[in-house]
Formats: sequence, C-alpha cells, structure tokens
Amino acid sequence: MEEELKQFFADCQIQEFSGEDILAICQPLVWRIRLAKAKRWCLIVLPLVFLYLLWSYCDTFSWFISALGRLLLIQVLPLWDWTPYYNAKCLISRGDQQVHNSLPPLGRRETLPENCVLCDSIEGIATASNVSYSMLESQYLERGLPVIITDAGLETNLWDLLELIEVKAPEWLASEPCDVSSNLLLRKLFNLEAALEKIHSWQEQTTNPWHLQLRNCQRKAVKTSRLFLERPYYYPFHMAPYYSSWLLAVHQQKRTQAEIYVRGLILMQQVSGHFDVVLHPKDPCGNGVCPSLRMRLNAGEGLIYSSDLWSLSYGLEKPHSKVTSLASIFEIDWQP
Repeated sequence: MEEELKQFFADCQIQEFSGEDILAICQPLVWRIRLAKAKRWCLIVLPLVFLYLLWSYCDTFSWFISALGRLLLIQVLPLWDWTPYYNAKCLISRGDQQVHNSLPPLGRRETLPENCVLCDSIEGIATASNVSYSMLESQYLERGLPVIITDAGLETNLWDLLELIEVKAPEWLASEPCDVSSNLLLRKLFNLEAALEKIHSWQEQTTNPWHLQLRNCQRKAVKTSRLFLERPYYYPFHMAPYYSSWLLAVHQQKRTQAEIYVRGLILMQQVSGHFDVVLHPKDPCGNGVCPSLRMRLNAGEGLIYSSDLWSLSYGLEKPHSKVTSLASIFEIDWQP
C-alpha cells in the first residue's frame, strides 16, 4: 500500500499536479486511513475499559483473575523466586536496617488504643439489607462498625435442623467439640449423639428447659458443618471458608449474658427465635470512650463485625414458650 502511494505521488508530480490538487484527490483516502486507525484503537481500548469495569464492580470476575494470576506465579516460580517480595511491605531494600515491633501482644479483651476513635461517636448499631460484601467491607468493617443484616433469610426450626444433620452430616455427630456449655449432660460424659438423643426424648415435655452451646474447631467437623449451616448470601466465594463454627441453642430457659471468645471476622446468624446480644468495646476503648451495643437478633437476621474492636456476649431474657432460640456463628480469618 505504501509503495503504491509513493508511485501515485510520483505520477502526480510528473503530470505537474499542484499540492492542492493532490490533497483534493487524496482526501477520501486520507479520511479512510484515519478512520481505520480510530477503529484499531477502539478495538484495543474498549476491551481494556470493559475489563477494568468488571474488575472494579464484579467480585466474581476479580476473584477469577486473581486466581489465574496466582496460577501464573506458581508456574514462573522455578524461573524467578518472587516469594520474598510477596510478604515484603516495602519492595525497595533498606540495607541492614531492621524494624522491630516493640508493641506487646494484645490480650483477648484488648485492642490498640488508636482504634478507639472508630467508635467514640457511635450511638447505635446500623442495619442494612440487599448488600454486597464489598459494600459491607468499605462502609462498616474497615471502620470497625458492626452491622445487622435484616434480610439474611436463614430460618429453620430445631427439629428440621436435627433431621438435616442426621441426613447430610452424620459424621458431625461423632465429632468432639472444642468448647461446650450445656445442662444436658455432665461435661465428662458429653458427646453430641447423647445430647441430641436427650433433646429428642424431651421433645414432648415442656418442663425440661435446656441450653446447648458448642464450638467446632476440628478441621473435619468444621468442614462437615458446612453441609447444614448455610452460607449467607453476603459471604463471598473468594473469601476463605470459616475456620470455626458455633451452634447456640436455648429452649424455654432464661439465660443471663454470657461472653464467648471469638476471633476474626464474625458472622452470627439467628436461625430461629431470638437472642439478646451485646457487643462490648475492648480495653482501653471501654473506659467511657465507646458504648456497649445492645440488640435483639431475630430469626432471619444476621450480625457481622470484626473482633479487633468488639467482644461478644449473648443471653435470653424472655424465652419463647414453644420456639427454640437457635443461632450459628462463623469465625473467619479476615485480611482486608
């Protein structure tokens, strides 16, 4: 094409065409060349813009691309050891200078003093519905603010849950919980199968109030519990699965507030009945700086918060005469 244009201009010069004449003759061709360049740039830029929008607003797509990136990094690992850069906070070498963290380790009821400014103006707990995880993270979790999800929608009753466990996760009944509180059996005699048999035997009796609080932390038990403890819709698939799960059940028994130690990102789902929940600010934020947040969590609602700032207790002031109060708690390793 370029050679033909050169030959054309040479012929025009031989025939003594002026510059204006040559420009007039070539104007349609010039316009088509410019249009072809514009189309070529559009074919390059528009897909990049589309990919950027997907990366920014679609969690599933961004997770998929991140997974592909990790696979690619694994493939190039024999050629280039990038692992020192993966965990480094600074990619520029600072010589032999070392930074030592002089802060003592925090206790289970302690938080950094700098976190107290996050809750000094809290007047109550927020509620939200029809939310995405990215919105929860940016508006609440990164700011240390707990929030109640009013449309979590995970509702069932005790007997349907027990039937689901027996059908889908019979192995869970043979697991050994790592934290148990119950008036069904002595602790040294406790096992899940015996406890559930006692609950079944008391099904028709109204004079036997009981409570059961247990935590699964064994890997196999936690994995099995995912078969009957549903994942809430705002729990993204790219986030790590919960490493520990709790089951709280109280039947026709008044329960005073009892603190349970949880760590990480906490998802509490009220499955049936209700619980009276209190979030206490950790020291030193509790000394008149941050208020304790009291709430009633009803069936179908969920509570999500970070344990970096808050500790959790629950109770039941007014038990229902027929409905068993039932809730689950997930503990998740959270790295924002």
